[in-house]
Order: sequence, then C-alpha cells, then structure tokens
Amino acid sequence: MTDYKGSKLNHVTGVGYPMGAVPSSDGIQFTTCIPYKRTLELLIYNEKGDMIDHVNMDAHRAANGTCSCVVKVPGNISYCYEADGIRVFDTFARNSTSSRKFGDGKGAVDNGKIYTDSFDWGDDKLLSLAFNDIIAYQLHVRGFTAHSSSKVKNRGKFAGIVEKIPHLKDLGINQIVLMPCYEFDEITRKSKAKTMDSIDYKTDPSDDSCRINFWGFTPGCYYMPKASYSNGDPVNEFKSMVKALHASGIEVIMRFYFPDTANKAFIPDILEYWARQYHVDGFFLMGSDIPMDMIAANVYLRDRKIYNPFFDKDSIVNRKYGYNKNMAFVNSDFMNTCRKYLKSDENQLADFLYRQRLNPSDVHTINYITDYCGFTLRDLVSYDYKHNEDNKEDNTDGENFNYSWNCGVEGMSRKKSILSLRLKQIKNALVFVLLAQGTPMLLAGDEFCNTQNGNNNPYCQDNETGWVVWKQNNTTMEIYDFTKLLIKLRMSHPVLHPEREFRIMDYAACGFPDLSYHGDMAWNPRFDNHLRHIGLMICGKYARLSRIKEDDFFFVAYNMHWENHTFALPKLSKGLKWKVCLLTCDTSAGRIVYKTIDEGVDSVTVPDRTIAILTSEENAVENNTAENDKEKRKIKDDRG
Repeated sequence: MTDYKGSKLNHVTGVGYPMGAVPSSDGIQFTTCIPYKRTLELLIYNEKGDMIDHVNMDAHRAANGTCSCVVKVPGNISYCYEADGIRVFDTFARNSTSSRKFGDGKGAVDNGKIYTDSFDWGDDKLLSLAFNDIIAYQLHVRGFTAHSSSKVKNRGKFAGIVEKIPHLKDLGINQIVLMPCYEFDEITRKSKAKTMDSIDYKTDPSDDSCRINFWGFTPGCYYMPKASYSNGDPVNEFKSMVKALHASGIEVIMRFYFPDTANKAFIPDILEYWARQYHVDGFFLMGSDIPMDMIAANVYLRDRKIYNPFFDKDSIVNRKYGYNKNMAFVNSDFMNTCRKYLKSDENQLADFLYRQRLNPSDVHTINYITDYCGFTLRDLVSYDYKHNEDNKEDNTDGENFNYSWNCGVEGMSRKKSILSLRLKQIKNALVFVLLAQGTPMLLAGDEFCNTQNGNNNPYCQDNETGWVVWKQNNTTMEIYDFTKLLIKLRMSHPVLHPEREFRIMDYAACGFPDLSYHGDMAWNPRFDNHLRHIGLMICGKYARLSRIKEDDFFFVAYNMHWENHTFALPKLSKGLKWKVCLLTCDTSAGRIVYKTIDEGVDSVTVPDRTIAILTSEENAVENNTAENDKEKRKIKDDRG
C-alpha cells in the first residue's frame, strides 16, 4: 500500500460542506469545526491500524469556522481527530470501526470510517400509517433484548429487534419508538472530559470513576447508528432492521435529544439524513429550543412524523412558517390525569373524559400512561414511593410526583387480595390508553408485567432493572392476552379509533350523538367533584365496518370508586340489545355484571375499581318475531 504519511501535496482545502468524512472526486473530504481556538489534527489510519497521514486542520479553514480538507487516500481507511493533544471521535462521523462494547470505559475510542451507500433497499417504502391506525410501542434497543429471557441470538442489538418482530406482530404493534440509538458515549465521569467541542465524549481511559448513561440522553454523534448496538456493521444492520420492520407493517420512530449546547442549525439536516439514508418514518424530538418552525417548513420532512412534548402549535397550524400534517404532541397531561383517576383521586372525572376524547386533526396527540422515565405499569400499582437507591444518589433523583398507588402493600406481596387488585388496576390502565381517542403508546414490557422494582429513574441501570425481563407465568400471560384483546378490539372497530375528534352531537341526524355521557340515569351524567364513576356511549352509526354495515354501539362503564355502582343503560335502536364485551375484574366479581345484564333491565351493576365494556348485538327474539310477522303478512296477502 502507498505510504501517504506526511505528504502535504495530498492535502487540498475543501468546500466546507457537508460535515464529516465523505468521498469526493479528488479523494475524501474531511470537514469539521473548531468551536474554540485550539489545535486540531486529523489522523488517518490504514486497515492494520497504522497511521498513514495527518493533517493540521487549522491550516484548511473554509468558511464560518469550518475546517475542510480533501485528502488523497483510499476509501478503506479509518480516522480520528486530536484536539489539544487529546484523541477524540468525529462528532459528524457517518460510520465507525465499531470495536468498543457497550459500557467499556477503558477500551480505545472507535475510529471513524467512510460511509458507503451500498445497501439494497429493494421495494422498501414509507408505510405512512394514519395516526388513528397506530399502536405505538416504545423501547430501548439494548434493554429490549439484553436479558437472556428474551431468547434471541443477537441480544441487545438491532438484529435482536428483528428477532422479536413476531412478538410485536402478535401483540398488534405497528409502530416502534426507539430511545436514542444514534452514536453517543454512555460513559459519564465526575470531571467533564475535554473534547473537540462541547460533546461529552470519552477521552481519559485511565479514569475509573465512570458510570453508565444507559438511556443515551446526552450529546452524541447524530449521523450514525450506535455501533455497540450492532455486531460490527451498524450502518447496514440498522438499515436491515428498518427494512424488516417495514416488511412486517411496522413504522420506526427515532428519539433524538438535542441539549442547549447543540447547534440548532444542524437539526433539520440531521433529520433529513436519517430520512433519506435510513428510511425512518419519523422523529421524537427532545430538548429545549428545538427549531420546530424550520422542521415544519422543511419540504423533505413533510412525509415524516414529528413528535415533540412542546412546540408553538399556533404558529405551525396557522402556517406562519410552514405546515407538516404529521406533527404530534406527546401528551404527559394524559398520563398524569389517568394516573390520578386510576387511584381514585377526587375531582378527576371531567379532566379524564376530556383527555379520553382529545383527538385534534391539525396537530395529533400521543397518549401514554407509562414512559421510560417513571414507573412501569406493574410498579405503578405496586409502589407509593420511588426506590432509586441503586442509582447511588441517596434516592434524590427521579420524579417525586408519580401519582401511583401500591394497592395496600409497598412492593412485593403474596397476598391474593392485593395481587388481584393490582391485576385489575393494570387492566384498567390499559383500557384508559387503548380506548382513548388519540394515538396510544405502550411501554415495552408492560404487556407482561415487567418491573424495575420501584426504580423510577433507571438511567444508569444496564442490568435487569433497566432491561425488559421476559417472564412467563399465569399472571403475565393474562395481562398479555388482555392487552392483545384490547388492541384487536380497538383496531376491529373504526368507531373506537376515529379519524376526527368526537363532537358530542347528533350531526348525522341518526337519533344519537357520536359520544354521550350517562350516570345513574341515562342521558343525565353528573360530574361532581366527589364522583368517580361515569358511563359513556359511542354510537356505531358514525363509522362503518363495511360499505353496507354500520359499526356497533359501545357503552363503557368506568367505576374507579371503591364501591359498586349501577349504571343506567341508554336504549338502543330497535332490534339491538346490550351484551358484555370485556371486564377488567376477575370472573368472580364479574358475575354481578352478567347477572344484571341477563335480567334484561335497563341498567348494569359494575364492581368497585372495574371497567365494563358493553357492545350492541342483534336481539334474536325481536328479530325472529319481526320475521314471523313478515311471513304471516305475506301468507295473508297470497290468500287475499
């Protein structure tokens, strides 16, 4: 191989764009920036790891502080920078040597590699699912399959998610939301590392006082997949994962965290890059001062979903900067309200019903009751207080206001009454999310009662606490089957996932409003601050199962009181009657519901802390009578 070391004739100042290392007609262009005045050397290595060239980047300034140099070297090289004598990774790198394992605080920093676009996408294309048709599922790439109970070959990898596609499909998931899976340094230290910019990257392998940032909400290298989530080829393994998920009808949304120090001008370019090169379906943006106006106006991102907890909705909806019809709020208000109502707090009924029907058509809403930060669903009904002692911060970290209830015992319990109540509360919470009118998002593992043992902030727990543990027993299978049934119920009935928000009006002139509320008396709801039960009816005439068949009516009786309550049932159209579709209580308690329905009265009694879902069905007796009367009239006419 030709020795290029020290050959300044091979160094030509570049044009300064794009950032990173990209092939050009004259070699490879390396472009970066020096945020502060200090030395910056580019070090280039061959396949054996021998340095074959180095460049003083300060001598190749292009414009606006960027340093850009075209170097005549072969494409199979690796490289890094040296800032003030300290070896650092290129924060604009598109690929890397991918040799360091996750959590390795002493191994050498990976070198950057040249990105080549040789992946065969075949006929892959965006799924472009409508928001009302989405069942979202958020997960951590490593934590999802790192535990041996996941029973996958590629534990903690992009390929491990591919192995779990049958699970996602069986459950009914059609969108996954990935926690940060671009390149970031998971090693954190007490003293801030010196780097070429403000990014906190590993520079001192001798420093043993390090911890793991398992989640990845730290500044990172935003143009490449995380190398340690791959088996050595992060670029193609990430693309293979996306392609396989798309082939199974599952969208891919990526979380990105941009701290205050991030250059906001790069954000649209970063998103465009992942959209073009990796075919991702959308982005969940986190951090302050995200340029949502620039993103909404970007024509290359208008077919991608954009999630964000906070942005100026009015400016975007009024098209002050541009308009993206795929933008959505991630609704923490839904979570807090539902948690309060779940544990029977006072004065929650009106707000709960508002959150349940909130479904704006201009900027969509994503509903969830558990998130990566906070309790899992099982812990939400098992702990009153956070238990973050293992984080070694004296239990001062994490959210103090969790709106949780342990059902009578803090933590683990073998008491049957406690376990039965917790199981019922988990089911109630799932109904809250999956029957609300926005887009539901589940947390990985909640479908089979995954626990973090009361830790509501396992950001540093790269172990069983932070991982999903795939347990299988009677309880976990009961919750899994219930979750699966709820998703199937929602997706099988258009009236349960409408495109537009209910108006609580009879605008179809069919005799029923699209949504109505009921209490002890039909059509006469009460929302007093002390009440914790309400019935709502969804009219099937506002949606169709087929071109000629209307959807069913549904009556959902929410009883979060600690006493039984009787709900008046509104009268249905002629030829229809109510039947029990689903209950969140156990079989023994559920008998009271079936008993009152079977008696044929216009009411139903629902046990304490229980949700009963009723649906309409044809009344066989009335229909048979009507058919007989019709036949008699026909015979009479024939004799006439």
